[in-house]
Amino acid sequence: MVSKDLIEKIKQSVDIVELVSQYVSLQKVGSSYRGLCPFHAEKTPSFFVNPVLKLYHCFGCGASGDAIKFLQEIEHISFREALERLAKMVGVELKISMGRSEKDLYVEYLTRVFAEYRKQFKQNKVAVEYIAKRGFSENEANSYEFGFSPENSRIAQKVARSMSLPDEKALQYGLTKSGSGVDLFEGRLVIPIKDENGKIIAFAGRSLDDREPKYLNSLETKFFSKKSVLFMLDRAKKAIKSLDFAVICEGYFDAIAFHRAGVTNAVAVLGTSLTREHVSKLMPLSRNVILAFDNDRAGIKATLKSLKVLVEASFDVAVLKLPEKDPDETYRKRGADYLKKLLSEALPFENYLIEVYERFFDVTTSAGLEKYIGTLRGWAEILLRNKRMDRYERLVEAVSQKTRLSTSQVNEMFRLQVTPTTMASRSTLPTEDDYIVYLYITCEELRDKIDEIDPELFADKTRKLISFLREKRDLSELSPELKQYAFAVLAKIPEGDPWKVFSDLKKRFTRKAVERELSQIDSKLATCRDDEERGLLLKRRLELVSQLRSLGGDQSGT
Repeated sequence: MVSKDLIEKIKQSVDIVELVSQYVSLQKVGSSYRGLCPFHAEKTPSFFVNPVLKLYHCFGCGASGDAIKFLQEIEHISFREALERLAKMVGVELKISMGRSEKDLYVEYLTRVFAEYRKQFKQNKVAVEYIAKRGFSENEANSYEFGFSPENSRIAQKVARSMSLPDEKALQYGLTKSGSGVDLFEGRLVIPIKDENGKIIAFAGRSLDDREPKYLNSLETKFFSKKSVLFMLDRAKKAIKSLDFAVICEGYFDAIAFHRAGVTNAVAVLGTSLTREHVSKLMPLSRNVILAFDNDRAGIKATLKSLKVLVEASFDVAVLKLPEKDPDETYRKRGADYLKKLLSEALPFENYLIEVYERFFDVTTSAGLEKYIGTLRGWAEILLRNKRMDRYERLVEAVSQKTRLSTSQVNEMFRLQVTPTTMASRSTLPTEDDYIVYLYITCEELRDKIDEIDPELFADKTRKLISFLREKRDLSELSPELKQYAFAVLAKIPEGDPWKVFSDLKKRFTRKAVERELSQIDSKLATCRDDEERGLLLKRRLELVSQLRSLGGDQSGT
């Protein structure tokens, strides 16, 4: 196990702003940094990172934590993996004796199984000829790591036994047929499916004869779910980030075709439409997507479903128009340059919707036009709900051009009241308590001075936060309410001379203390009948009024 002190040392050594900046574009706001949240869809930045607290917090979705948690969430890795990466980043030696996790065992098992599939591929004439027929050179076959599972080979079972694993593990890990021990992928070309960090977590099998299904994935396990894995993301993520867009297609060979053509920012879904889980993997990399699904009825249906997920997540989307059935066929028939040209001509999704729905509705008739507009209204509502006025206006313009209706008529038919949207500002003028919290967090030298102020003069949440900080507890343990308060304060107070700020604050809180005591004396005077006690109270009141006058307060003392 790793000691708590060493974990804390690593967290304190990490520049969390520099770490987060590798995934999110940040701008300085007050003493914090702000950007678009990588964990949920938004167009107005509500994600804050603070270098003093060493924490991040999103006011939109509530995502919050330290450097370790950020790396875990953004890279979808374990605590251990995140800790190891950060330790390496800051040059801290880390000796972990946590033992091997079940996922480590799972990945090692699949890696060993695939090593055998690779050997079998090189020895199998049918598999090699199949790949050659699809235009792959020997170098490409090695680069894209094709494997093969021969008939009745029981490779998965044999590898499990060589690792002293029970036969049930091969079945549990989705690589054998129930009850027989025979490979799930027997007689198939095998392609490794990796997570975004390049670890094998499943396989895809392609039949080389007439057996069905043509494509087959590993059975789902707790370490592999089709709805959350994007094929080739491990290879594509760097290019997606640098080019600021991703190409998403439907099949393994489609994604590979793009990579062969030099379009290395392409990924594929695994026999399903795009999901919110897929989108969450893309958010830290880019919010621009070109969909390149198959050019058939099923592909169009998948495109529309995927468009909805992406548009609701505030992505900017375009759609590739293919002359052939799929990108792989287009690449093999027409070459890399043609495929790249198609990408440059991808249709903005609004125009794609216009074209697709025109196939289903006759807009020259009033009934057809009503259905056409009614179908598009749902998309208009999504855009307005997500404050995408730019895309909404493009949709209205595209419908107007197609139907020859005016834009005002289209708006009226959408039955939507379009008004300019303004976002209410979250920031208000900082209070004295806000400044106290700001100084307590950002200037440790002032903490003893602040502790001299009567805590009863502070608001309840200020007292709680200062008490927490005084105990020097792990800041990641802050309650959501206090964490949100701390980040809000740090975001709205500009940096300045802390001692000068404190000097002014001390006067203000001294004045508050005097005013509080004056109020208490006035309450006592209202009911006091003892002349001696009244005299003492009045004397003290005069002293306080004089003190208040010297502090610049209400000179009347009332």
